[in-house]
Amino acid sequence: MNHFRQRNHKLQAEAGQGFVEYAIILIFVGIVVVAVVALMQPAIGGVFSRFVAQAPVAPPALLNYTPPPTFTSTPTVDPLASPTPIPSITLVPSQTPTPTNTTAPSSTPTATSTATATATVPCAYPVHNLPANGSVRVQMENFRCGGAGVAFLEAASDGGPGSAAYRSDVGTAGPDLEGTSDTGGGYNVGWVNNGEWLEYQVTAPATLGYTFLIRNASISTSNPRIRVTVSQGVMQYVSDIYTLGPTNGWQNWADDIIGPITLFAGSNTVRITMETGGANYNYFEIHTYTPTATPTPATPTATPIPTNTPTATPIPTPVVVTYTSNSGQDGDVLESNSTSSVGGTVNTARTTIYIGDDNNRRQYIGFLSFDTSAIPDNATILSVELRLRRETEPGNPFNTLDALYADIGPLNGFSGNTTLQAGDFQAAAAANNVMNFDQPVNDGDWTAAQLGAGNFVRVNLTGYTQFRLHFESPDDGDGSNDQLRIYSGNSTAGNRPQLIITYTVP
Repeated sequence: MNHFRQRNHKLQAEAGQGFVEYAIILIFVGIVVVAVVALMQPAIGGVFSRFVAQAPVAPPALLNYTPPPTFTSTPTVDPLASPTPIPSITLVPSQTPTPTNTTAPSSTPTATSTATATATVPCAYPVHNLPANGSVRVQMENFRCGGAGVAFLEAASDGGPGSAAYRSDVGTAGPDLEGTSDTGGGYNVGWVNNGEWLEYQVTAPATLGYTFLIRNASISTSNPRIRVTVSQGVMQYVSDIYTLGPTNGWQNWADDIIGPITLFAGSNTVRITMETGGANYNYFEIHTYTPTATPTPATPTATPIPTNTPTATPIPTPVVVTYTSNSGQDGDVLESNSTSSVGGTVNTARTTIYIGDDNNRRQYIGFLSFDTSAIPDNATILSVELRLRRETEPGNPFNTLDALYADIGPLNGFSGNTTLQAGDFQAAAAANNVMNFDQPVNDGDWTAAQLGAGNFVRVNLTGYTQFRLHFESPDDGDGSNDQLRIYSGNSTAGNRPQLIITYTVP
C-alpha cells in the first residue's frame, strides 16, 4: 500500500516537471522567433523599398505604406535593434513627383493674357459742356470717341499724317492733325477734302439758338464751306452752308461767326461737315445767341442795342442790322451772245432778278447793292449773311448749272461805279465765290449764305457793298431756260434781298 502511494506521487511529480519544461521551451522558442524577426526587419524593409521604387506604377497602398505598429516595440526586446530603419520608410511619400507638379499653374499663360486689356488706349474726349449764359471752346482735334464712320469721316490717301501724334485711339486712320502756330499752340485739323466731317458731344443747358465761332485758315485760292448738323435722338437741326472765304495763308487765322445754330437741351451730337475743303481748322466756340435783328427798313438804318451800364460789360454788346438791296442799283445783265462772255442787256426795273441761262444759251448774272455806310468806322464785324427769296425757278439750274455763288465787288463798285452797267458782267471782283447758296426748294423759300471772316474787310463802311450772283457753269447747252429768279429791291419790303451784319464797337 505504501509502495503504491510512493509510485503515484512519483508519477505526479514527473507530470509537473514535464509541464514546466514544456513551458520553458515555449518561452525560449518565442524569444528566438522575436529575435529572428527583429534581425530580419531591415532586409524586409529594403525589399519593400526597392519594390516601390522600381514598380512602373506605384500602387497607392505601397506609396502610403506604413510599417505595422507591432514593430515599434522592438527596441524593448533587443537593444541591438535600436538603429531601426523604420523611419526611413516614411521617406517614400517625399519621393513621389506629385508635389513638384504644383508649379504648373504659374506657367499657365492665362494670367499674362490680361496684358492685352492694359494696352487699350482709352478715349478721353467724350463731352463738352456749355454752361448757362456762358460759352465753351472746343478744340477741333478733340472729336468724340468711336472711330471712323462714327466720330469722323476722313478721306484716304490725302497726303496727311492722320491723328497718331495726338489721338492714339484712332492713329493714322484719323483726321489729319498738325502743330499750329495759332495762339495757344496745340494742333489744327488740316488736309481737309470735300465732304469730310467731325463729330463732337456737346451738352447744352437749354434748347436755343447759339452762335458758333469757327477758327480757320486757308490760302487765297481756297473757298472753304461748312455745314453744322445737330442731332439728339429723333430731333435734328441742319444749318445752311456757310462760306468762310480765304484768309490768305494756311496759318493766317481768322474767326468766322455763324448762326444761330440750334442746340437741344441735354446731350447733342454736333457734326461739322466740310462741304468744300481747302482749309485748316483750329477750334470752334459756342456762345449764347442774342437775336437783335431790327425790322427791315425802307431806308437802311442801323439800330444799336442800348445798354444802361456799358462800363460793367467787359465784352461789347453785338449790334445786328438788316439792309435791303437798293432797287436802283440791283438787277441782272444778260450776256451779249452765247460765246461772248461779256455783258449785253441790262435790267434794273423788274421785281425779279434772273440768274442762270436762257434758251439761246446766254448767261444771266444778277447784282445786289446795299448801303452799308451807317456802320461805324471803328466797328468790328462779327458776321455777314446774305439772304435771297425765290420767286420762281424755270428749269433745274442747281442740277444743270451746278453751284450758285456770290462774288463781292470792289469798294467803289464793279467797273468802278455802283450804277449797274453791262460791263459789270465781266468786271473784276474784289473776291470771287465768297458765298455759296443752297437751292430754295419751293417758291417763296429763302436761301442764305455766310461771308467768311477773311472778306469782312470788303464790306464798305463808307458806301455801297455789292454782290454779283452767278452759277458755276455759264450755260448747259440744252437750249432751254434754266434760271433761279429771286425778288429784287423793286419788290415789296418782305421779299427784297437782305444783308444782315453783326458787329461790335468799342
